[in-house]
Amino acid sequence: MAAKKSKNLIWKVHLWIGLYVGIVIAALSITGAVAVFIPEIDALLERKYELTETGDSYVPMNGVITQVQLENPGFRVLGAMPPAKATDPLILDIFKDAGAKDSQRVQVFINPYTGAILGQKSHTDSLSNYLRQIHVRLMDAWWGRQIVGLAGIGLFILCITGLLIYGQFMKNQIFGAIRTKNLRILMADWHKLVGMVALLFNLMIAGTGAWLGLQPILIKAFDIAAPNAFVRTEKTSTPEIDIDQEYDYWKALEVAKAQIPEFTITQVIPSKNGTNTIEVKGDAGHLPFEPHISKVVLDKTSLAVLDVYDIRKQAFSDKFYYMQEGLHFGRFGGIFLKIAYALLAITSGVLSITGFFIYLLRKKKTAEEKDQVKKTIFIYSISTIAIIIGLALITVFIGYAYATMLMTPAVYIFLVCFISYSLFQYWKKEKTSKEHAHEKV
Repeated sequence: MAAKKSKNLIWKVHLWIGLYVGIVIAALSITGAVAVFIPEIDALLERKYELTETGDSYVPMNGVITQVQLENPGFRVLGAMPPAKATDPLILDIFKDAGAKDSQRVQVFINPYTGAILGQKSHTDSLSNYLRQIHVRLMDAWWGRQIVGLAGIGLFILCITGLLIYGQFMKNQIFGAIRTKNLRILMADWHKLVGMVALLFNLMIAGTGAWLGLQPILIKAFDIAAPNAFVRTEKTSTPEIDIDQEYDYWKALEVAKAQIPEFTITQVIPSKNGTNTIEVKGDAGHLPFEPHISKVVLDKTSLAVLDVYDIRKQAFSDKFYYMQEGLHFGRFGGIFLKIAYALLAITSGVLSITGFFIYLLRKKKTAEEKDQVKKTIFIYSISTIAIIIGLALITVFIGYAYATMLMTPAVYIFLVCFISYSLFQYWKKEKTSKEHAHEKV
């Protein structure tokens, strides 16, 4: 009896979490499968800025910054991304603070040999920013990130309960066997098989996704200090002087590279608070860490080394802290690993869809009823994909701010309606059950 109750509890937990979290997981599955290719998407869209001719030396950065600021009044420099190879442009990252609706982050592409501005694009309204924001926080600035984190916990529980259910089920069936007795059994067998094949991947994605989503709350609740947080204590000037302080950008790259073996520099961020420093950030080796995490901090005037942080030499706690995003997005093994990530990411969406099939078909007897279930699932699936594509088009052609104005209220309206409807259905079912019990008495 106890074993039967335990089995029923596992089934109920798996069922109800799947029903409440499945739609979010399906959306994250689709967006995640594309989001792993964000660097490749950027590289493809920025090919028009690739140089056809190279020079012998780079122009001084100070003149470049002055020119960019003259052509973009009101913008301040966030940082500069050096060329990865000889034909790559220098990218200046600039930002204009004009409120939630009109603030803009722009990337300016520059010929590092001549200083000529090749063009610029809005990072805020870019496809890559959209993909990251919809996957990480459902484009919601309030609690979207936490909702995604909770979905990660839900996926983790679904994987564990699914494993327990499958273990009990496999006592009477050969592994991987697909029965075609009816549509519900067919979907159930595919559901179990896909879940088992992608089990370890989905557990990893669920764990890292839960941490990344709930990170702000967990850090505050458990007073977790972020590693790699070197800050120069003394301020050698005022913020106004610090912002305009000139420095030798190209020499700073040389000094930083000499401090960390196999250091690929990806960002150079000058201080703006009076500390007179330069953060030279990048990647050290092809390891599963989030990007730009190793860094060298230099004095802006003298280029004296103030701090060196090579993630490979840090304690396990630091490595574990910075491993979550790298593992989640597969940013350490090249394009073939990313393709594998994309294919495996889709499995959680497949599990959501087949799970809904199984649930909706459980009491359907006639062919007409089963066809209606197929149509319902098809409409929901196509609608989700259409919304994701529609928001992408709004972001790129109208603006990210307008897409969020639609998405943020939509997230909460959907949640309120979905939860209210589910509670109403539960109340209705309980009421009917009690009425039947009363009639029998």
